[in-house]
Amino acid sequence: MFIVYSFLFLFFCVYPVAAQDRVDGVAAIVGNNTILHSDVLQQAQFVALEQNIDPLRSPRLFKNIYLSTLNSLIDQYAILGFAEKDTNLIISNDEVDRALDQQIETFIMRAGSEDLFLEMAGMSMRQLRSEYWKDLRNMMLVERYQFSKIEGFDISRIEVENFFYTYKDSLPVVPEHYSFSIIEIPFAAGAVSEQKVFDFLVSLKQDVEKNGVSFDSLAIIHSHDPGTSSQGGYIGFTTRGTLLQEFEEAAYALSIGKISNPIKTSFGYHIIRLIDRQGEKISTQHILQTIDFSEEDKSLVVDTFSNILLLINEESSVFDSLANSYFSRFNNSSGIYNNSSIINISDIFLNKLIGHNKFPVLIDPFETDRGMALIYLYGHMNESRPNLENSWYTIYQYAKQHKQNEYFNNLVENIRKKTHIKIFQY
Repeated sequence: MFIVYSFLFLFFCVYPVAAQDRVDGVAAIVGNNTILHSDVLQQAQFVALEQNIDPLRSPRLFKNIYLSTLNSLIDQYAILGFAEKDTNLIISNDEVDRALDQQIETFIMRAGSEDLFLEMAGMSMRQLRSEYWKDLRNMMLVERYQFSKIEGFDISRIEVENFFYTYKDSLPVVPEHYSFSIIEIPFAAGAVSEQKVFDFLVSLKQDVEKNGVSFDSLAIIHSHDPGTSSQGGYIGFTTRGTLLQEFEEAAYALSIGKISNPIKTSFGYHIIRLIDRQGEKISTQHILQTIDFSEEDKSLVVDTFSNILLLINEESSVFDSLANSYFSRFNNSSGIYNNSSIINISDIFLNKLIGHNKFPVLIDPFETDRGMALIYLYGHMNESRPNLENSWYTIYQYAKQHKQNEYFNNLVENIRKKTHIKIFQY
């Protein structure tokens, strides 16, 4: 989409805009919208960058990219004119705000920091949001209009077969893939492990309160918080809502100089010392101990897998339901993987899948970086040319998309005929 390209170009185009007097001016008028030469040039440069084409060394190729980009922009603005008149398409300001937030977060991550991002953009965050809010809304409106025109499309079996016989020589190869299911159970600290951490922090608290040991030195030696341990556990002044809820509730309940009992959060157990209070702001330091699983905890997972194996040996069909259940419970690698390409399978699982010739096969439990896993391998297919037997669904998707594209391209042609368009020479 044209808005996406202009948005991306702002931060990532490496080609300078030369001869400013050449690019200033109007490239085209589409309905009530004006397309500037500079807008087309920016997006053409981004496309050239993606295709590893240097405009200075390949001026003819770049001119073709420029003209193709201009034509695409004309199509998009023509569609936008019709989309704006469609009363069934509603995009709220909140939707645009959320989408813009996500875009900006992505660019900040790529740039390395918000300051570097704004330096590259050459404007303040407020200016940037104001500049691109409408562009992003237009992009969303065009995409929603397109989807509304093709969402109900389907194709018959005959259409799929005709598509295959017409385009079979140009269809991409089907990559090597596996069909399998995974049950993965993470190692987790049990009650005994938690109690050890709790008791240890109680002993540290007593060292400070009864034996006069420095809280700072204990934090440096024992805290598992990489961000504060080297500074003696100091967090500094914070306001309500800044820290974890359990942490704040304990900290705000303390008197200055006092240390809390061990408090559990999602990171582990903490003891907290209140250093100072200024209105609703508090200054604290803490010692964090994460909760590591023990060999006894690992043995519980091993026992669980022994029970699962007994259950599967009695009824193998239960494996997939267990895989889905453990995914819902732990949100990990558990689940069902049908026709999964080897490029999408992590090495720790792929290494267990390779080398099997008979299917289905139950692969013995093994340790992962997070726990233990069990794989039921249903089948394997080497890289192959797609055909109606081994790749029906893939070919169906290609054929459906082809029909949708044909329909929408024809629709765009009709929209262009009904739209006032004037193109100026480059």
